[in-house]
Parts: sequence; C-alpha cells; structure tokens
Amino acid sequence: MAFMQCNFFSPALNYSTNINVFVPTPNSDEVLNHKTADYFEEGNKFQVLYLLHGAYGDYSDWYRLTSIEKYGQTHKLAVVTPSVSNSFYQDMYRGSAYLTYILEELPAFVKSIFPVSDKREDTFVAGLSMGGYGAVKLAFEKPEQYGACASLSGALDIVKTMEMERNKIIEGPFRWDAIFECPEGLEGSDADLFALAKKRISEGRELPKLYQTVGTEDFIYEVNLSAKTKWEEIGIDFTFEEYPGIHDWDFWDTYIQRVLEWLPLKNDSIKEAD
Repeated sequence: MAFMQCNFFSPALNYSTNINVFVPTPNSDEVLNHKTADYFEEGNKFQVLYLLHGAYGDYSDWYRLTSIEKYGQTHKLAVVTPSVSNSFYQDMYRGSAYLTYILEELPAFVKSIFPVSDKREDTFVAGLSMGGYGAVKLAFEKPEQYGACASLSGALDIVKTMEMERNKIIEGPFRWDAIFECPEGLEGSDADLFALAKKRISEGRELPKLYQTVGTEDFIYEVNLSAKTKWEEIGIDFTFEEYPGIHDWDFWDTYIQRVLEWLPLKNDSIKEAD
C-alpha cells in the first residue's frame, strides 16, 4: 500500500496546503497469502474517491480516525483527502476560494501526479458532516466530473444548519458573515443544495447518483430527514439509509464501508495466485 502526504502551493488559495493520498499497491498480506492483483499494468488508472472532512477537521482526519487506507486497498481505490478549514466548501466572501480549489485545482493536480482515472464514472466524492454537504455541493456544481457522491451525517440543508447554530440548538465554528456576503439570503442560492439540484435539472445536466446515511440518534438526524423529503420532491436519484448511531467516528468508520459497497467500483478483486 502506498500512502503519501503532499504539500503544494495552491494558486486558488494563495498558500501551500496539504493532502493525503492513498494509492493501491501490493502489500505483504497479499504476498504471504499468495494473492495477486494487476496493480502495475501499463496505463492502469485507479478509480478515485475524494473524501472530505467535517467541521473542526482537516486532511488527516480520515486516515487517523478510520481504517480508510485498508478499505481502499481492499477495493483497489485511490483516496484523496484535502483540507478546507471551516469554510463549508465555499469560495469565501472574506477568505480563501476553497470551492475553486477543491472543484478545479485539486483534481487537476492529483491527475497530473498520481495514476488515477480522469473519467466521470471513475471519480467519486464523499464526506462527513460539513463534508457531507461539501460532497453533494461539488457533485452538483460540476456533475460532469463525478459519477457518484455520498454524504455521511451530512449538514445537507445549509439554511437549516445555520439557523440551528444561531439558535444554539447545535454548536459550530462557522463565521457565516465571512463565508457569505449575505448569509440571510442563502435559500434559493447555489449554496442551497436543493435549489442547485433544481437548477442543474433545468439545464438538462445529469446529476450524479447520491447516497445519504445518518445515525438515528445523531443531532443532525432531522436535517437529514428533511433533505430526504426534498430530494424526493425534486425527483433526485438517491439511496437513503439510516442506522443506530450518533455523530462520531465509530459511525463514520463503519458506514464509509457501506459507501464503498454502494459505489460502482470496478477493480475490487484480489485473487488467489495461480
């Protein structure tokens, strides 16, 4: 297994930033158990998952707090984790252009350096909490780039999330007036995922398939039920699953495995050697 931490200058952000990248390669377990996989075929390009962190987090969270590296190896899937601070995956009004970085710059950088496919059907995005919103935001902003997106415990309704934080129903680190010029005007804007979905449908653009999961004891459970109803009203192709659990890494480590089972992966077989 190949795990790499990259530091590079981002013109979109105007500073150097970090990403973690996992690329499937042969490991000792496969050798010892006489298994084989065609990792190094000429021109081989791996499917890739951009995996997004939540509030308070960064690019290292998924690798430190889950077994995503092991899961990626099992499925022969490259995994990329970036950092966006507490930006809610937006081009901030007062701050950095995180949406542009994640949507445009990062995929171009990754594809130029690592053996990952540039095909839509091989490119996926998923995230937890704030990153669950971010995954759907990216996929609906540029639907031609992603074959599927997944939200785990996602803050999918940004308007409701902001209201809950302001009313102290939930806690959050967000400076809404720094993220948006007019935070009170988000409903119906491109920051509103439901309005963005309707906009893309009206443009005749095919949206990626969507997977949504949440714990039934999670403080953001009702937000997810509301999102489920709105997807149904819009006519979005999506899969919704709920399980016992709260807003924590035990839940996300368990159900990122379900996300990988749901994704249309092609190369997740490591066979016994002849």
